[in-house]
Amino acid sequence: MRKKRLLILGGGFAGLDIARSIGKSRAARDYWDTLLIDKENFFQFNPLLPAVAVGAVETRHIVYPLRDMARHRQIRFIKNKATHIDLTRREALLHNNLVMSYDTLVIAVGSVTNYYNVPGAQEHTRPFKTIVDAMYLRARVVELFEMAEQAETAEHRAKLLSFVIVGGGVTGVEVAAELMDMARDTLLPKYPHLDRKDLSVTIIEGGDRIIPAARPEHSAYVYRFLVRRGVRMLIGRPAARVEPKCVHLADGSKVEGFTIIWTAGVRPPDLVTGLPVLHIKDGRVRVDDYLRALDPEGKPIEEVFVAGDCAASLRPDGAYQPALSQTGVAMGTYIGGSLVKRAKGKPVTPFRFKPAGYIISLGKHSSVLELFGVPLSGKLAWLLWAAAYLIKMVGFRKQLEVGIDHLTHMIFEHDSSQILNRRQILSDEELNLSLGR
Repeated sequence: MRKKRLLILGGGFAGLDIARSIGKSRAARDYWDTLLIDKENFFQFNPLLPAVAVGAVETRHIVYPLRDMARHRQIRFIKNKATHIDLTRREALLHNNLVMSYDTLVIAVGSVTNYYNVPGAQEHTRPFKTIVDAMYLRARVVELFEMAEQAETAEHRAKLLSFVIVGGGVTGVEVAAELMDMARDTLLPKYPHLDRKDLSVTIIEGGDRIIPAARPEHSAYVYRFLVRRGVRMLIGRPAARVEPKCVHLADGSKVEGFTIIWTAGVRPPDLVTGLPVLHIKDGRVRVDDYLRALDPEGKPIEEVFVAGDCAASLRPDGAYQPALSQTGVAMGTYIGGSLVKRAKGKPVTPFRFKPAGYIISLGKHSSVLELFGVPLSGKLAWLLWAAAYLIKMVGFRKQLEVGIDHLTHMIFEHDSSQILNRRQILSDEELNLSLGR
């Protein structure tokens, strides 16, 4: 009997778990002809990107080769990107005009940065979403410290070392905390001509508090923690437009920064928002209790599943599941298990998931978390943060590498080596400004 073609678009948390579930079951491997497609040939562990950006965790330690996984699980992998999905013909168009047909499709292509139609945001800010973004930020911070050390005036030094982060969610807070740790504890002592007053890190958040998904008391704790560390907090003041080195706020004020990082949110990619299916306001695809996509009339589309940041799944309380890594893992595990059950001729139960909580890193040896309803903060929370992410790493080798990184980081300071050169991280215009021209 011909195998059923299972096409998985996306090798993130959801797509990876589906592929691994199929690969673990001999019955599923015999039933499904599984093809995993991703634009990269590796899976990246997103929660540790801020730690990578400051050198607390090595870059390659949070990535896992998808081709190795595919070979071990006896499935196929292609490094490519889907540009169009034809639900009627059951085909996906890839780059180079390659067409892939399917019997069953899983859409798990993750998300892209959401600029919320703020004028100039995409052109004049830097996103923080990929391993390349983390590497870029790390190199840029070190390079700007090197240039500030040679600046002739205090005004010029302060200009170079001004960092603005738009978005006070988990990512923005973690980037600010790690950046301040690296700058104050590792870099400043190495540059005798620089002082703490030369450095400025500002968070701009349009909502009424930072990390709105966290407990109010945790939001307040993080606010106080960052302020004590020297981070300037602008809460309830959304960005209205962005110009080169300047963010204009809705209240008419402006914030200048030589480096502007955008962490304000994410949305599904155009591949997903352009599908003729039922969407919610943020662009995610409405799915039923089995994570099948719903058509514009609200009926499930057979053999089309959506998972991760692309899926809007209703919770029992009527709200949608949050677009978090743990949600993607749960959806991937569920869909993978359902496809294995189908191969074995077993019934499939509806998707049910209750988030375990959240973990927010605040730099070296401090975190806040809520685990199964129990709140915690401080050093113990940081140890639990490190342990939780260590357990979730893919593969024993990666667990070992990240574990050693954590131990090293507890004893030693950040590595301040810079690999990229100036022209790889500064535009010609920025280079002229950085030289005071």
